[in-house]
Amino acid sequence: MTSILWALIFLMLGIFEVMILNRLLYPVLRWRHEKAKLTQSQRIRPDIIITALRFQSLVIMPMLGFLLGNRLGNTL
Repeated sequence: MTSILWALIFLMLGIFEVMILNRLLYPVLRWRHEKAKLTQSQRIRPDIIITALRFQSLVIMPMLGFLLGNRLGNTL
């Protein structure tokens, strides 16, 4: 039971992280990408970076919370 609780806690933290990334990081990445397109020096597209961060926040963090739930529950 504690594993599920920790997975939910980590999911909430992941959702919070995605909200912050969308507000703070994505506009800066998008602006740099658009500026680099003018000089033909763009690298990786910002949507690929944001997708990887969303996957980390919404999939990997809850899995980590579930897998480490018993260990975290015993320490508190």
